[in-house]
Amino acid sequence: MSGKRWSLYHIKDFRIRTKLFLSNMILILFISTAIGGAAIYASTKFIESNTRDLSMQVIHQVSDNIENRAKEIFTSSVYILSDSSIRQIVSEQGEQVNTDNYPAFRSRMEFLLAQYGNGNPYMNAIMIQTGKGQVYWWENKKGLDHALNQEDTAEITKNGAAYLTNHGLDMGWSPSLRKRNEVLLVRNFVDISQIDRSLGTIVFSIDSAYFLSLGSGSSIIKQNNVAILNPYNELLAGGGDPVTDNLILLSSKDELAEEDASMATVENAGSGSHLFVQERTPTLKWRVLCFIPMSVLLSDTRVLVLVILLVSVLAVMISTGIAAQLSKSSTRNIKILEQTMRRVEDGNFDVRIAPLGKDEIGSLAVRFNFMLVRINELITTVYKEQIAKQQAEFTVLMSQINPHFLYNTLGTVKWYARMNQQLEIERMVTSVIDLLKSSVRRVGEFHPLEQEIVQLNNYIYIQKIGYGDAFRVEYEVEELCLGCEVPYFVLQPLVENAILHGIEMSKGNGCIRVCAKAQENQLILIVADNGIGMSDEQAANLLNTVTRKESVPGVTGIGIHNVNERIQLYYGNNYGLSYESALGAGTKAIVRMPYRPYRQRRNEHVERHDR
Repeated sequence: MSGKRWSLYHIKDFRIRTKLFLSNMILILFISTAIGGAAIYASTKFIESNTRDLSMQVIHQVSDNIENRAKEIFTSSVYILSDSSIRQIVSEQGEQVNTDNYPAFRSRMEFLLAQYGNGNPYMNAIMIQTGKGQVYWWENKKGLDHALNQEDTAEITKNGAAYLTNHGLDMGWSPSLRKRNEVLLVRNFVDISQIDRSLGTIVFSIDSAYFLSLGSGSSIIKQNNVAILNPYNELLAGGGDPVTDNLILLSSKDELAEEDASMATVENAGSGSHLFVQERTPTLKWRVLCFIPMSVLLSDTRVLVLVILLVSVLAVMISTGIAAQLSKSSTRNIKILEQTMRRVEDGNFDVRIAPLGKDEIGSLAVRFNFMLVRINELITTVYKEQIAKQQAEFTVLMSQINPHFLYNTLGTVKWYARMNQQLEIERMVTSVIDLLKSSVRRVGEFHPLEQEIVQLNNYIYIQKIGYGDAFRVEYEVEELCLGCEVPYFVLQPLVENAILHGIEMSKGNGCIRVCAKAQENQLILIVADNGIGMSDEQAANLLNTVTRKESVPGVTGIGIHNVNERIQLYYGNNYGLSYESALGAGTKAIVRMPYRPYRQRRNEHVERHDR
């Protein structure tokens, strides 16, 4: 009782749309099941009745064809009896047959019989025993498991003659006297000139497939479910497996009455029910039996059942769509609100909900729009604050010295060095001035890679004055990369780090290689040295905010860390700086950024000349 109350309470809490949908589905399923079940039952009975009538028609045609084929074999036997050459050898007219000339007569007879046997591929053998005991035969080597010999032929023809005597016949159809897959036609070799005179016995061996293959073109009658019995209920052809043999045995109680030509009943052989159809041939009085599994007869109903099920499912689906559409209008506004929330969950805060009415749902939509506006404002404020913080850090880094004061002071030193013809001092001061120009006169945060390399050359010139020939710098820059956009001071911190912590510590002849190449819409900048290198752990932690001061002793990493943060700020986290290094094998700094041709941005102004 408590379970029932819980079920009712649970259904009561369902939404109206769900209740309407469930009630419609229950009604649809009930109607579809009732109609489909009635249709399947009626169709099964109809197909069973039609199949039984069709089986009767097919077995009638098969029985007629079987008798016609039996008549063809009988006709062949008449031709042999009428052959004067064969009759002369059998009756031993003229020369008597003895041990010496028997092989010659045997060969002559085989040649004569071959003319009648080779025309039928189902003919296994033709055997003759004369009244004086001589035996002749022809055999189809492909039709037998082994070759006949004189003893076998004598035994078969002797048994054939006994079969005729036992049944009081001049001609009869006998089951195989040696194996089950052949039918024997046994008849007396009568003298055509004296019909009451018998010259011996003739036996025809015919493969049973000659009769059983007649129904193979039918979808319900096959060789393995057909059997042929002679008037003495002897099995001529068919059977061979336990199920069919059991059905043949059961058929003896359903033998046709004299006035009946055919009948059909249902028999059970322990492996399922079978439709048992039998018909008596008009002349030979053979019983042609056919056992058709009911599962085969009703196989067509499976297709019909499948069609009915598919139609029912299709009807249920269409009805489900209509029911869902009818109940959808009551919850449409809530669905729109839910979809908008999902878009907000994906990070889109610019979506808005159109007015949904003046009810509670409409009021909720208005409040939701106000909330999105406020969230968007907060996100924008935090983002701008983060950019301003990064920009302030870069500005502080670049303003640690007063570039205007140094620029004016170094201009005076350059003029004084020229006055005193100090060319090296003048060249060194010029390089320093050019470096300061890039800071004082720069517009925006970007310039071409070509200009970045010019600034790097000025820095390297100043460094080589102090280090001498301790290192050299090589460039491998693709021509198409010179016009690419890069942030200011992206290469100088990397080269400075290579000189201070790679080349200087190695105390050897150092080499710094600066490369630039375009690869898959990316600009790749590489600064590699042949210095002392780093371990994998040091290289991995070099850019880590927490561990970078401890990863390389004596290196603060402020410059290179700033390069990485600026690139990610401008282009996103998919770009930036990475290191590859190994102890004693040098260090390689790799910068990845989008491949973009340099264009002056809107917030950049024309370069001004400070005095």
